[in-house]
Amino acid sequence: MSHEITPTVAERPWRERDGRTVLLAHRRSGHAGLHFPPLPPTSPLAEGCELVELTSTPRLYSFTVVHASPKAGKPPQALGLADFAEGVRVFARLDYPQKRRPAIGDALQLCLAETDSGPIYVFRPEHAA
Repeated sequence: MSHEITPTVAERPWRERDGRTVLLAHRRSGHAGLHFPPLPPTSPLAEGCELVELTSTPRLYSFTVVHASPKAGKPPQALGLADFAEGVRVFARLDYPQKRRPAIGDALQLCLAETDSGPIYVFRPEHAA
């Protein structure tokens, strides 16, 4: 008998909305601003928090390219910080087309990518030209 555990919103902070993936943040009652990722349901602060969908178009704030050891045989991986108009900055993997370099201010879209550990959210350029 297998017991599948449903991931919490803190472990998978996204949902599908109108055919696209949106990130979820939380707002604590009586506190200004949004926070990402949402608190796990086991947090004593979770009561009184509301989930908020980040629906604006994120913009690339900063990025770096990580190069693995040559022994690992893995390609370089771009990572970035993206700003949402709702006032949240999110760190994630960048998934740009080959030969296209990220540029500060790029409009991004949130997508899901499969990994050995399951799905993760990544940012792709909004217009993959």
